[in-house]
Amino acid sequence: MMILVLLAGLVLMRESRQEPLAGWDDRWVDFLATSGRMAQPEAAVTLVGIDDGSLQEHPWPWSPLDFSLFFQAVLPYNPAVVAVDEVLDWDRFALPEAQMKKLPQYEKILLDQIHRAPRMLLGAQLGFPDDPQVAPPWQEVPLLRQVKGDLRELPEYPIVELQPSEEFRLASTIGFTNLPPTQERYNSVPLIFRQNGQVVPSFPLQAMMMWSRLTPDEVSVVLGSHIDLSHKRRIPIDARGRMRVDFAAPRGAVSFDDLLFASEQAAAGKPAVVDLSKLKGRIVLLSRIDKKAQAVPLAARRNGSPGELFAAAIATMQSHSYIRRAPVWAEILVLAMVAVIAFLAPRWSKWGTTGAGFILLIGYALVSMAVFHRHLVWLPGVLPLGTVACFVLFRFVASDHVPKPKRPVIL
Repeated sequence: MMILVLLAGLVLMRESRQEPLAGWDDRWVDFLATSGRMAQPEAAVTLVGIDDGSLQEHPWPWSPLDFSLFFQAVLPYNPAVVAVDEVLDWDRFALPEAQMKKLPQYEKILLDQIHRAPRMLLGAQLGFPDDPQVAPPWQEVPLLRQVKGDLRELPEYPIVELQPSEEFRLASTIGFTNLPPTQERYNSVPLIFRQNGQVVPSFPLQAMMMWSRLTPDEVSVVLGSHIDLSHKRRIPIDARGRMRVDFAAPRGAVSFDDLLFASEQAAAGKPAVVDLSKLKGRIVLLSRIDKKAQAVPLAARRNGSPGELFAAAIATMQSHSYIRRAPVWAEILVLAMVAVIAFLAPRWSKWGTTGAGFILLIGYALVSMAVFHRHLVWLPGVLPLGTVACFVLFRFVASDHVPKPKRPVIL
């Protein structure tokens, strides 16, 4: 029985790194990540959410004047980076006729506010041309040139499909907000893409680069391993350029309405409902979090918006809160532990073996939670579950009957 369990465990160790078993381990890690954690310092990112209440006062789509209110409230408190993940191109929006007449004036007001921002990040989206036979035009985008590894696993997009209008693009830096279209649960976020054969940073990575005051030439990428921000910060990524997000990493959050109200209170010399001094030196991200925008199934057991995912990804990078898989020797240790139990199992009854397997899994889950909460290292879930199920099944198949020795026949 012990040999059979060892063989089954070796197979599970190999197959658990591929689908469909890899998806089961993914769900196990999602459970560990949302099962409660020790207190951590808050990351230097604040999400300013445009919620349903904000849209009652300022209906969507917003004009440049609505966005200007955000800059007017934030800029006096010296954020390090001001970010907006919406694509600021009003040719896309069906604004009311009264606002369209004043659009040039409103755009000038917003542009003046953007020029005052210390570092400005705006959203853009990669995509595909209408006619794939026609070569896409050259488009200027931020490029990462120090890249090692196989680029074939990276998602590739031929063109920049949506980007801010030219005057806003020249006054800021763009970051790409694309998300995988078919992902069942978003427990990771892409940090790099391929655009027309070149590697470009995503919106969260570009925000981190700007917050760290780094140029693209100071960033190096090793696909399937890490992204190195000028030897100051190493971000683990997989072969597709994705980083696992720690949704438990603390981060700041305030609604758009509360931000405006707190700014008015502070200007009048009154105590503000929000501590605006915390915005200093932070990445301040404006994004929609209303019910319609919460269409992304997050691994945090709820639906959320892309802005919430980006804020959690930035907080993960700032806090060094990287979720890592346990090394191979830890899996071998788990397999050896189960093999020892399997060696003893034939001496127990069938239901005693089942009880021992159940107690073993409960104890393993508690140990896994403790290790994860302390070190952010996850122990495998498929391996112990599969091997325990194997020796319990083998014990039920095995016979309880022990043949008695034959007595010698006396003639």
